Amino acid sequence: MSVPDAELVWVDVGEGHQAALHHTPREGAPPVVLCHGISSNHRFWDLEPGRSLVEALWDEGFDVWNLDLRGHGDAVRDEEGRRQRPDWSVDDYGTGDLPAVFDLVLERTGAAELSYVGHSMGGMVLAVYLATHPDPPLSSAVVVGSPLDFRDPDALLALALGTAGPARGLRFVPTPAGAKVLAITRRDTVSRVDELLHNPENLDPKAEARMFRAVVSPMSRGELQQFSHARDGEFRSADGSTVWRQRLGDVDVPMLFVAGRADRVANPDRVWSYYDAVGTDDKAFVVVSRANGFHGDYGHLDLGVGDHAGDDVFPLVTTWLAGHGSVVP
Repeated sequence: MSVPDAELVWVDVGEGHQAALHHTPREGAPPVVLCHGISSNHRFWDLEPGRSLVEALWDEGFDVWNLDLRGHGDAVRDEEGRRQRPDWSVDDYGTGDLPAVFDLVLERTGAAELSYVGHSMGGMVLAVYLATHPDPPLSSAVVVGSPLDFRDPDALLALALGTAGPARGLRFVPTPAGAKVLAITRRDTVSRVDELLHNPENLDPKAEARMFRAVVSPMSRGELQQFSHARDGEFRSADGSTVWRQRLGDVDVPMLFVAGRADRVANPDRVWSYYDAVGTDDKAFVVVSRANGFHGDYGHLDLGVGDHAGDDVFPLVTTWLAGHGSVVP
C-alpha cells in the first residue's frame, strides 16, 4: 500500500498568524505530530522516499501530521499568500502554535491524545509547551537532537550564539540563500560550516544538496533574540526571566530522547539535560553512535536525513510511539 499524498491544512495560531500542517492520512489510526528545528521546515521529516519519517510512521500505522511552524516552509506566507510578520519567538511556538495544532488534530481525528516528535528546536518548543500546559493531551513524545542548555560550546557554536544578538536587528536572516550556495559549492571549498550541521560521513553529497535546497527556512528576529539569551548556557524564555528546563519537574508524559554522538549543536550532554529535567519515570535516552551498534556517529541534521537514519533513528521513534499508543475513537 503506497503512502497517500499529503493534504495541506492551515491552522490559526493567534495574533493573525498561521501554521501549516501536511496531513498524511490513515483513517482511525493514532495521530502523531512532527515538528522541525530552527531555520528548517516540514521537509526535514519528509525529504524524499527512504529519507522520510513520515513514510516510516505511516507504514507503521500512524496518522501523520507534519508541521510547518509559522514563518517556516509553506507557512512563510499565510493561506492568502501574505508574508507573515517576523514578530514571534520560540516561546510563541510553544504557547501558540502547538496548542492550536494539537486542538485541530484532536478535533479532526476524534482522538483523545496524540504523539509528538520534535527535532532540535522542535523539541525545545515542546519544552515550552510542557512547562506552560500542566495537563497535555500527549500519549508520548520523542525529542531528537534537542538541547536545553548550551554550556561549554565549541568554538563554532559559540560564534553562532555570539552573533545571534547583533543579527536580531534584521527582520529575517536569509538562511535559504546561504543554503543554496552550500548546495552548489563543493564540500572541500566551504568553511566547514556543514560539520556543525551534520556529520559529512553520514550524508551523501547529493542528498546534502537536496537537503539544503528543500529544508532551510529563514530565521526570525524573535527567534534570534531569544537564542541570544543562551550565551550564559541556558535556554531561557524570550524575556530572559525563565530557565525552561527548571519548569519540567512535573511532566509525566512518556518521553524518548535521542542524541547524536557527533552532534555539535546538541551533543549528548545537552540532550541529557532535557532528559534529566523532565519528571516522568517513563523515559529513555539513546546516543546514536557506532559504539552503540549504529551505522556511525550521528551529527545534528543526519539524525533525520542521514543515509542510514531509516535504519538507525526511525525505528527508535516508531517503536517508542507504538509502545505508548494514542487513544483513538
